[in-house]
Amino acid sequence: MTDKTEKPNLKIVNKETDLTIKQRAFVDEIIKGKLGSYKEAYAKVYDVTLTKQGKIPKWVEVEASKLVANPKIALSLHKAIQRKEDSSVASSLRTRNYVLERLMSESKEADSDSTRVRALELLGKTVSLFNDTIEIKEARDSETIEEEIEEKIVALLKEAEADQ
Repeated sequence: MTDKTEKPNLKIVNKETDLTIKQRAFVDEIIKGKLGSYKEAYAKVYDVTLTKQGKIPKWVEVEASKLVANPKIALSLHKAIQRKEDSSVASSLRTRNYVLERLMSESKEADSDSTRVRALELLGKTVSLFNDTIEIKEARDSETIEEEIEEKIVALLKEAEADQ
């Protein structure tokens, strides 16, 4: 009979991936992006011996492809890439917000007038306040547009006939 005060030996299981240590290392190497290919990541993680010419054996490409095609590894790669993209987007948003906050405070609290004006100028540029292009919109009815399109089609057909 077991003692009721004895706690069961529980451990956290990551159902999401269930990758082996080497598979996890393979995914990590790919995500780091420092190696040029899946083949190189495989060779590094699985300690592949190079050929006499110092190249990775051809069979490694087959094994690396099989590994990448494994649904668990593919899912893990997809999620890791998504996390990496999300963190870089969040990082750029944080940087943008920080710069805008600093410009805002400089525009209010800077010691010199020129610094305040420059901060305001940069803030204005972020919202396209100082746009040098002038947009002119011409009002045309649908019949005029249709006539212009037909004229262009006729001109293109005449050019095509002349080229033949």
